[in-house]
Amino acid sequence: MDISLVLFDLGGVLYNIEHARTKHQLVNISSSANCNLKFTLEQADPIFAQYDAGNIDTKEFLQALRTDYALHGTDEEILQAWNAMLLGLYPDSLALVTLLRNHVNIALLSNINECHHRYIQDACSELFAQFHHLFLSYTLGKKKPDPDIFEYVIQQTGCPAHSILFLDYTPKNCEIAKTLGIHTRLIDPHSRVWVKEITSQFM
Repeated sequence: MDISLVLFDLGGVLYNIEHARTKHQLVNISSSANCNLKFTLEQADPIFAQYDAGNIDTKEFLQALRTDYALHGTDEEILQAWNAMLLGLYPDSLALVTLLRNHVNIALLSNINECHHRYIQDACSELFAQFHHLFLSYTLGKKKPDPDIFEYVIQQTGCPAHSILFLDYTPKNCEIAKTLGIHTRLIDPHSRVWVKEITSQFM
């Protein structure tokens, strides 16, 4: 396998996230006794995808959450709940990308929204600076697993699909990437064994 680009996901791969924390806090500030909010890795209500893809801005997102889930908190309280899933960089993430960038091109492809990007920016600034390319869904108007976002990465990096190794913790994202000829590795967010294996592959 001749790889010229390692394409990283952010959440679940380099940055620790837990969807359940945000879902729990949003439900807690709902005035509905039967708040049916879907927000997991496998399934989420459409409003979350729209925000990640940049199809609505933060003001519109907050208003939609209030309307759809009967949230009664202030903007700050809702945003605090929305950011609750963001737990911080894995301790080995910066060392990993810093080492790899000297041996292979690296890029980041993240489904991320304006609010979350702003929240993690300071903590992740040094990490982000290591990448040769940054692809953030909300700035592109599309998100994984849309095949168009993978095609965009191929076009912008100039790397053929068969020369890309994609690391992501979402099965559907890996499935779609594979259909385009991209090599994939499904990452377990609860294990860091893969870090040593990926590092040794390019040393």
